Amino acid sequence: MKEVISEQDLQNRISKLASIINNDEFNLKRPVVFVGILNGAFMFFSDLVKYIKFPIEIDFVRVKSYDGQNRKEIKFTKDLETDINGKNVYLVDDIIDSGHTMKFLIDHFKEKGARNVTPVVAILKENLVISEALCILKYPQNSPWFVGYGMDNEDGTCRNIETILELDGK
Repeated sequence: MKEVISEQDLQNRISKLASIINNDEFNLKRPVVFVGILNGAFMFFSDLVKYIKFPIEIDFVRVKSYDGQNRKEIKFTKDLETDINGKNVYLVDDIIDSGHTMKFLIDHFKEKGARNVTPVVAILKENLVISEALCILKYPQNSPWFVGYGMDNEDGTCRNIETILELDGK
């Protein structure tokens, strides 16, 4: 495994990302909900919301779209409990890979009446579905598998690593 970004650099980039959100939202006085996508987003989500400087609501969703590294049908295992009608939503995940899960969730939240849904991710891989997202790292689609900082290995391990690693030979 090879370190992609140091823990300190990761935190610096998260702080800068949060500053962008703070500047965009602070004076608008609109209700804002941050939604974390479990399980992968838990570390990034927790660190990001610590830097947000205005009142927010927090909720989580859980969807199943992968079996190991193989994509399959997207299904909810936990939906929102917060009413997002008329609110700006920041949808936080660890990585956008194919973009299909994020698009599924954006469409779902818009159907629930969200005023705006902005994807926020640690890693954005180039894809044909989601072209824009707030992110701290960008990679081509054919980049390796990442673990750590909430992202897991095929066996469900490595989420607790405090930085992002690239797996060798994946």
